[in-house]
Amino acid sequence: MSVRRSRLLCAVPALVVVLLVPAPASHAKGKSAAKAKAAAASRKPAAQRVQPKEPALPRPEGKVVVFPFEGEGRTAAAVQRQVIATLKAKGLKVTTGLRPVDSAEQYREMSMTLGFVAFVDGDVSVDVDQGSATVFVRSGVTGLRVASTTFAGDRRTLASDVGKGLWERVVDPMAQVCVDAAKPRKAERPPMRIEAGTPIENTPPGADGRM
Repeated sequence: MSVRRSRLLCAVPALVVVLLVPAPASHAKGKSAAKAKAAAASRKPAAQRVQPKEPALPRPEGKVVVFPFEGEGRTAAAVQRQVIATLKAKGLKVTTGLRPVDSAEQYREMSMTLGFVAFVDGDVSVDVDQGSATVFVRSGVTGLRVASTTFAGDRRTLASDVGKGLWERVVDPMAQVCVDAAKPRKAERPPMRIEAGTPIENTPPGADGRM
């Protein structure tokens, strides 16, 4: 009996020693490395994080007004013709012959009434054999200019330069104004009402005792 008890007493310290042995160093290092990676990822600059891509804008379509271009007569007219040809070639319906109005509110009313998505105008200047042309795009929804682009160079090739390079410069803002115009809009002014006065009752002849 004493021998068994002595053996049992010897085994207890051994068990305690086994339980107190620390975990392997490699396991602890693995946890530390994982935590370090997570911390580094959270500190990554915003520019390096993957940003969600914005959906591509649809192809521009709708009715567009092109106003007469201001500036030197023949060159301005030639630039305007190139702008009209470019917009038509891309499937837009171009209206000409209208005059610019005075305020953003009037542009919005014109857009609502006649269904225009955008207004385009421009300014052309010439100095001897050099020239420049600036093309403006105005939203039919806001009545404000949303884009402009300028071409400069030899006056003899200015119009053709506009025709070659205009679309790639204005396609995105033009597509955006078309998307905006397709959304439901409310009229800014209530319908006009005319006060006609007090209604007149139609009394049959003789109803009041008189013929």
